[in-house]
Amino acid sequence: MQPGPKVLAYFLGNENLPITDTLLVSWLAVILLIIFAALVKRRLKMVPGRLQAGTEILLTFIVEQIESMMPGAGRKFIPFIGTIFMFVGIAMILGIIPGLVNPAGDINAALAMALMVFFYSQYLAIKKNGVGVYIKGFFEPIFLMFPMNVLGELAKPISHSFRLFGNVIGGGIVISLLYQFAPWLFPIPLHFWFDLFMGLVQVLIFGMIAISYISVAISD
Repeated sequence: MQPGPKVLAYFLGNENLPITDTLLVSWLAVILLIIFAALVKRRLKMVPGRLQAGTEILLTFIVEQIESMMPGAGRKFIPFIGTIFMFVGIAMILGIIPGLVNPAGDINAALAMALMVFFYSQYLAIKKNGVGVYIKGFFEPIFLMFPMNVLGELAKPISHSFRLFGNVIGGGIVISLLYQFAPWLFPIPLHFWFDLFMGLVQVLIFGMIAISYISVAISD
């Protein structure tokens, strides 16, 4: 496993704008997600086909996860949360393909996704409660708690991103070591299945944490 993202080129020759392998796989995941959404939209029918039925099952599952923490808000947040679930899921699957890397194994990509959740949840908190109440919340229950409350909020995207990044890197290292020292224990099909299963678990964890942060932000 490589220790970090590999720089493949520089955008317009600018060394401050590197194009890494994780960035390219992230773009590929976005493109595939757009193509998938377009195909599903074009094939919508009253009697769903396999693609539509599978998509409905997936979206229903995500809505149920949202509803478990925010009753009645499933359809409202499915565009944002659903995109997170599917993007991270596609990225995990692409990472299994030889020659491609898992973007979640790059702290830059993991932190970027966590920051999107962070800023969106802060926006929702301000929108619901107003700027005054939002700022006041940092001074509760007493004025002296302001620094701790600020640090607590800033720690959310850090812990969110490192949870995904650490689990992906840690799991990859463990599997690589086991495969190196005892390859007969992990035939190729089992190796891919294990990677896929663990990847989907990380998708669920990352998505559920995002839902919990949003739930806290819009709670009274």
